[in-house]
Amino acid sequence: MRKLTAQLVPMLLTVAIVIAIMLALMVPLALTKDDPAAVLQMFFLGPFGSLRHLGNILEAATPIMLTGLAATIIFRSGLFNLGIEGGFFLGGLGATACALMLPIGGFLAAPIAIFFGAIVGSFACTVPGYLKLRHDANEMVVSLVLNYAFLFAGLFVLNYVLRDPNAGALMSMKIPADARLERLMPGTRLNSGVIIAFLACIAGGIWLYASRSGLNIRIVGSSPGLARHLGLPLSRIAMSAQLLGGLVAGMAGAIEVLGLYPRFSWVQLPGHGWTGIIVAILARENPLAIIPAALFVGYMQIGGDLLARNMDIPNEVVGVITAVVLIGVTANAIHRNPAVLLFIRRLRGREETV
Repeated sequence: MRKLTAQLVPMLLTVAIVIAIMLALMVPLALTKDDPAAVLQMFFLGPFGSLRHLGNILEAATPIMLTGLAATIIFRSGLFNLGIEGGFFLGGLGATACALMLPIGGFLAAPIAIFFGAIVGSFACTVPGYLKLRHDANEMVVSLVLNYAFLFAGLFVLNYVLRDPNAGALMSMKIPADARLERLMPGTRLNSGVIIAFLACIAGGIWLYASRSGLNIRIVGSSPGLARHLGLPLSRIAMSAQLLGGLVAGMAGAIEVLGLYPRFSWVQLPGHGWTGIIVAILARENPLAIIPAALFVGYMQIGGDLLARNMDIPNEVVGVITAVVLIGVTANAIHRNPAVLLFIRRLRGREETV
């Protein structure tokens, strides 16, 4: 009973903070319009107003569910590796390259492209992890820098290998139809990737809390001293978490491209990796809680889009409101996040040494 209460109290506190922040931001904004009630109704209830909008929420939640899972696996090992964003980008590019260059058709085309994208995307997380464990390089700094290095390397491949010379902008040739994911709901871009995302989070929760390897990662991340006392191979376990998290991040990028776009056309980091980190922190690094956390962020995005389109509110204002809500919601969780606290303790330890 005490354990259940200890879990429910933080969740209820988070919900109360969410409601308070949303009301504190939205009510003053609504009062600047002729019909404040319509503004509030559009933001809070609009995403639930039609089947198409519900599909839009699921569509927005799909990539951040997977990147949130990737961040959870990596953070649980005790490393604050931010390579998820680069892994997402490389995963999309790798899946596109596989679909365009390998002579694979039929029902195997999409799974193989996703697998190839996951392999390519994993490099963005394994390289910072290896440098941290082998040479004690700061994994946050290294992963941040490498994200942009991978971006420009990917743009080189896109421009000189995959580019369609007849297209009016920098984009790849059209992805074959066999490699595209099946659409599930007419009027939306919701695709079968959402099923993979739900199953991946459920499988991640079962693995993390009901398997020996998941337990080992949690011990290594939360208490390295205890892990050494138990004789666990810390470096090998932490590295396996970087590899697994990178594979999930790459798979997320592959699913995003194959499910939504006819061509690969990203010329910047898409940002779903950063949002996935927020989702992971919001879910308190629980794979099962990532599902409602990602759906909430998707709901916020769709509510903001409806306001911008229907209430003559600039996109920039909507973006600022959404960002402030997410910062407020995650602030408490960030303050208690074990990976963040461990990272801060390590920085303080280095400063004292210097």
